[in-house]
Amino acid sequence: MQPEHTIYVVDDDPALRSSLSILLQTAGFGRRVFASAEAFLASLDGNQSVCALVDVFLPGMTGLALQQQLVDRDVEAALIFMSGQADVPMAVQAMRAGASDFIQKPFDPEKLLEVVDDALTHQCELKELRSRSDETLKNLQSLTLREREVLTLLVEGNLNKMIAARLGISIRTVEHHRSHIMAKMNARTLSHLVRMSFGIIEPSLLHQK
Repeated sequence: MQPEHTIYVVDDDPALRSSLSILLQTAGFGRRVFASAEAFLASLDGNQSVCALVDVFLPGMTGLALQQQLVDRDVEAALIFMSGQADVPMAVQAMRAGASDFIQKPFDPEKLLEVVDDALTHQCELKELRSRSDETLKNLQSLTLREREVLTLLVEGNLNKMIAARLGISIRTVEHHRSHIMAKMNARTLSHLVRMSFGIIEPSLLHQK
């Protein structure tokens, strides 16, 4: 049976690469190990999401430079940085740039596995949110211009009679549009429609023809 997740290890210390590979294998993870950031980058196909344990002070391209390369390539990466030195400013920089965690060597194996599990959980949650956002935008594009106008006013909290007055149409017509909107957006209730729309629907999308 194939492991559900593969963890990448990027570290120039062969002994550490070996021990981490064994630890990850024992925990049920797939694993791939690399001695440099350049080798790791060369292995990526550009479309995958990755979870990686990365040494900060790699020879050649550093861990932080690798992080920026992944951002520039639009690779979805959960990076856990490893360092043999306590460097608070560097840790802060890494976390601000989107790192999942920053751990100091030597580390407790159980703690490391907990950090990996947390990073994978967070990555899965982000994927789910992104998938929902993509579906919402796709459904939004199926609405007619009038339906988008009605949706905008619904999200703003307007009642049917207020929408009818604003658009110069009958309440019955508003109800008709509202019914179509709910079906096309796969919304169970009005509050569900508002929640899925919040922060996703932009005015430019609502009003495009």
